[in-house]
Amino acid sequence: MLSSNPPKIAQKLLEWFIKDELAEEVLGDLDEKYYYSIKTKSTTRAKLNYWYQVLHYLRPFAIKNYWSNSNFNNMHLHNIKIGFRSLNKNKGYSFLNILGLTLGMAVALFIGLWVHDELSFNKSFNNYETIAKVMVEHHNEGQDIGVGSVMPPGLGTHLRENFSSQFEQVVIARSRPEEVILSNNGDNFTETGLFLQKDGPELFSVNMLSGSRAGLTDINSILISQKLAQKLFDDEDPIGKTLKYNGSRELAVTGVYEDFPSNSVLKGFDFLAPFELYIDGWSDVTVWDNYFTEIFVLLPDNANLAGTNELIKDLLQPHVSGPGERLLFVEPMKEWHLFSEFENGQRVLSQRLKFVWIMGLVGVFVLALACINFINLSTARSEKRALEIGVRKSVGSRKGQLIQQFLVESLIIAFLSFCITVTLSIALLPAFNDLAGKNISLPFSEPLFWLISLGTILLTGIIAGAYPAFYLSSISPIKSLKGAYRVGSRASLPRKILVIFQFTISITLICGTLVIYNQIQFVKSRPVGYGKTNLVTLQKRTNELYGKYDALQAEFEKSGAVESVGEASYPLTNTLGNNDGFEWEGKSPSFNPSFNTVKVNYDYGNTVGWEIIEGRDFSREFKGDIRKSVIITETAKELMGFDEAVGKQLKFNNDYYSDPEITIVGVVKDMIKGNPFEKPKPAIMFLTEQSLQWMFLRINPTMGTPEAITRIESVIKTVAPNTPFDYSFVDEEYDQKFRSEERVGSLITMFSILAIVISCLGLFGLASFVAEKRTKEIGIRKTLGASTSSLWGLLSKDFVSPVLIASVLSIPLAYSLLDAWLAKFEYAINISWWYFIITGAVALLVAIITVSYQALKAALINPVNSLKSE
Repeated sequence: MLSSNPPKIAQKLLEWFIKDELAEEVLGDLDEKYYYSIKTKSTTRAKLNYWYQVLHYLRPFAIKNYWSNSNFNNMHLHNIKIGFRSLNKNKGYSFLNILGLTLGMAVALFIGLWVHDELSFNKSFNNYETIAKVMVEHHNEGQDIGVGSVMPPGLGTHLRENFSSQFEQVVIARSRPEEVILSNNGDNFTETGLFLQKDGPELFSVNMLSGSRAGLTDINSILISQKLAQKLFDDEDPIGKTLKYNGSRELAVTGVYEDFPSNSVLKGFDFLAPFELYIDGWSDVTVWDNYFTEIFVLLPDNANLAGTNELIKDLLQPHVSGPGERLLFVEPMKEWHLFSEFENGQRVLSQRLKFVWIMGLVGVFVLALACINFINLSTARSEKRALEIGVRKSVGSRKGQLIQQFLVESLIIAFLSFCITVTLSIALLPAFNDLAGKNISLPFSEPLFWLISLGTILLTGIIAGAYPAFYLSSISPIKSLKGAYRVGSRASLPRKILVIFQFTISITLICGTLVIYNQIQFVKSRPVGYGKTNLVTLQKRTNELYGKYDALQAEFEKSGAVESVGEASYPLTNTLGNNDGFEWEGKSPSFNPSFNTVKVNYDYGNTVGWEIIEGRDFSREFKGDIRKSVIITETAKELMGFDEAVGKQLKFNNDYYSDPEITIVGVVKDMIKGNPFEKPKPAIMFLTEQSLQWMFLRINPTMGTPEAITRIESVIKTVAPNTPFDYSFVDEEYDQKFRSEERVGSLITMFSILAIVISCLGLFGLASFVAEKRTKEIGIRKTLGASTSSLWGLLSKDFVSPVLIASVLSIPLAYSLLDAWLAKFEYAINISWWYFIITGAVALLVAIITVSYQALKAALINPVNSLKSE
């Protein structure tokens, strides 16, 4: 059970800074508010509010007057002054430390904001803890257990009518977002939204700006986002106004809601419309044989998930045709984003969560690299500060006072670095959001942000300054005053170890960047089984385009902009439309695989450019192909176990696609329509003469794309004048599939560059101090005839060996991490040895360039001046 007492650290902090005459009253008031919040809200919120109130008292009227305390003036102010004087005296050293810590803190801040955004996904919903989604396990013999969320609407209706004690609300929604055309005063806009039942806005606690959440009770109503309202109506009140839906039906605007956060399952949905509108005329909420919905439920507080799952698990099974089991369970919203990945029916650590952990570790490591710079530079300067320490000890300074002094210096550097970091973050955050695909803002108004920031400053300052403080304060005053204190080889060993650690991390990140880039390029170059270039997709969003295929085909070809035209029931770059229930000779009765099932017309194959590897294409010369013939992919052929597939008979009792008995007339190469990093899904294409929803146009390659698009639009306006022209390029749609991995690669690349820059800053500082310390030695060697190149090699070799060691140590670390990352892809590269050779060589080259400036500068000094300096 959680403690019901106020947070002790917050109490101690308040007692430390608040005036004595206010302490008793304020503590009493905060305790009273705290216990009231526990009763009315929760312990967690009560503790957060307590912290907020404590920080709120950090104001001049409430803070003790420490400045009147002579001890404070004599000690703390003195330390702060000495700290600033030390920074001013050693400007180069201070600049390197502040720059390194600034870069490290900036990386940590950006990664921290990104991780917080990921961990707070969907938390904007009031019912975050109790919203759930109905899921299904697919158990088929010979196959891994699949997990999905697409259901028939009849299941949702059954749950609402018969399981009210388990679910306070049940909402049926379209299983994917839909793009529709919304028109106002002749202006047409293609918008993305969700069709859901009338209780949906209440379930998701939609924040209404005008109207109410009950605005979807009428089939001809619609709720629109704040952004869409501005686009459609400018500053007018949208309530009561009508919009034209897909060029025909009129919908009344019954509410405007606040745009959904970017870290929300409803992000980008600019309208919410009745589910009944979507199914009007072709389906209803009682069907069990059509899977196209998702079912959201609201669980009671403290619901027994195990008991609920046991009650509902077999509800779908009586409505399933064919072998195999379908077992239901509910998945809470808090698991949707980071914990909703399954392998063979078992929940596993998701790739998204792995990336969150990786990013968090990268942030910690990069900040650690900056702290290592501070440690290395401080200890390297110990010989220069030895006399100062000896003098201070000889006049009575205790070791503890010296430790405090050096810690104050590091805290000053950490504080200045944080101030610069915040300034940089304000300027760079828009670019970071573009890179990461986020909409993050700096939470200046949240006390927790400042509390974490203060903790980061203190922690960074202490970590960076602790070792130098104890190291420097331990210098013997007698030796330092006699001039006998020298830093030996043993003292430099910790610095070399820290340099090795820095470059091990940096080289690992560089290697990761290289592997991620090559993996993406490898998959991008994968044969997709169709021609992406110059292929345009048109979706028929209005009825005006249906039944006009021949007219459109003739006009397109007459325009000279289009070589060929084809149609299909689904887009080319996804695997929508999946069915099981196929039978063929030699198939086991318990084996029931699912196939991607697509209707196409005669011209589809020629237009998309699929490659026939066995048999023939659909042809108008074979009238018997309609509803009786199919073309399958090579993966489907392999799954069916055919050596030769052409002429083989299939049985499929779904009259939407075909007659019960069908014949395979051709086999095509696999078409990569789904996830390009995975194996292709087996597919079956059915021939139809019906007018289909998706039209594909192969643009004439001899004509410029802008001119071709203009002519295509002109044809659309001629044949269907009231239809908005909305198109997309297949190659651009395909490239979108790589966006997530490309963002990962971009982020890792950016942090890799910063990591190597931070490491080189430290190396540059160390090289400058080593060169300065060996000035006399260099002068003597030059007078004895040493060449510039030999002196350069002498000064550089001490820094090359740690980088070489780091290159070797990074190999097993990088290999294990990258091998685990690549394991999630079914289509992946092999990690070659040359990745490690290249990254090690790059790191070594950068290190040599960094050190060479100081080494050559020292080697080129006139030996007379070098010897004079001593």
